[in-house]
Amino acid sequence: MWSLLFWLFLSAGFLVETALFLGQWGWLNRLERNVPAELAPLLPEGYGWWRGVAYARERLRVSLGSLLTRYAVLAVMMGAGGLKKTAWLAEAVSDAPFPAGFVLGGLLAAAFALAELPWDLYGTFGVEARFGFNRTSVGLFLRDAVVKMALSATLAGSLLGAASFLLTRRGGFILALSGAAAFDAAAAFAFPSLILPLFFRLRPLEDGELKARLESLFRRAGFPASSLLVADGSRRSTHGNAFFAGLGRTRRVILFDTLAERFPSDEAAAVVAHEIGHWKKGHVPLALLLLFAVQSTLILFAAFVWGRGGFAESFGLSGRPESFAVAVTFFWGALAGLFLQPVQSDASRRREFEADRYAASLEGKEAMIGALVRLATDSLAWTPPEPRYAAWYASHPSVAERVLALKELEAPPLNGK
Repeated sequence: MWSLLFWLFLSAGFLVETALFLGQWGWLNRLERNVPAELAPLLPEGYGWWRGVAYARERLRVSLGSLLTRYAVLAVMMGAGGLKKTAWLAEAVSDAPFPAGFVLGGLLAAAFALAELPWDLYGTFGVEARFGFNRTSVGLFLRDAVVKMALSATLAGSLLGAASFLLTRRGGFILALSGAAAFDAAAAFAFPSLILPLFFRLRPLEDGELKARLESLFRRAGFPASSLLVADGSRRSTHGNAFFAGLGRTRRVILFDTLAERFPSDEAAAVVAHEIGHWKKGHVPLALLLLFAVQSTLILFAAFVWGRGGFAESFGLSGRPESFAVAVTFFWGALAGLFLQPVQSDASRRREFEADRYAASLEGKEAMIGALVRLATDSLAWTPPEPRYAAWYASHPSVAERVLALKELEAPPLNGK
């Protein structure tokens, strides 16, 4: 029964996501012929609309390729004996639950990363380079790929090893709930100081007009000025960016040098105010709570099927803890993907609107609008997504929706007609 349900859920997810991608493809084809009438007044003079649509379509091609690759790898793992063979390799390393789980989780994470690596290469040196955004060298790309793979393998291995160990202990599922909460908090604390420096050189902002403006912003927001760092994003891309990360004393606003150097000080300050807004509105703790709620459903589902027995065996796997933990994770992922993705995306978009409003309250809505317009123009990001595709995947509202919301206008649907 479990195997049949898995393939039903996986097939449903594949059909739904493929349909959404194809709908987005058709939407972009229509937009290429017609600029939406409600969007045209917002576009800056000289913006290359058709080039922007072409860029969106190429990025969609990469995303679709990665999506289909993930489904293919998952199907091979569960249906063609790939998981069984990988589990056998892990068992050959050790009979103990934690090391066997660590090896199995690391091997699976590496397998998925390697399968998607060609799409990452094409996205960087094909799409991004063709549209003039890429600055990543081959050496830097390969170095980043190795670091990302090592991190994902270590993380997946540690989590699966811990899950395998707890399955053999009395009260293990209660401990797993506590462990998940502790891990989420620790990861949020550690990300700015341990993970980010692996990819970016971080430095304080240099003295000048922007620093003076931001110091005033920090005083008004009650945010420590030392929490702003500039990252050398220009080594990899011309895209401007900024984001908020961390908790407590490790909280940071990371501003890319591409944005700090090219944006007027009022617009750069608005971008930083937007990121501070995420802190003021408690978005990081809220996101962690949502993540923990999602993890809890996985742990509770694992507890439910563990007590009944035969779950891993229904997929042709042994009843060992690490095999069971992987089978549960894949099964739950196929089920949860049908319901949780749009919920998480909607919550993320709401947080972005809140942060926009906060930034406008501190730096003025015109500065925030100007920053959004400049970001979208420089990155060819004015192309709105198809509504159903956006509802499922978009973590941010479209630029037009954000600009209209800041202008206190109701954002009409962008139908591309």
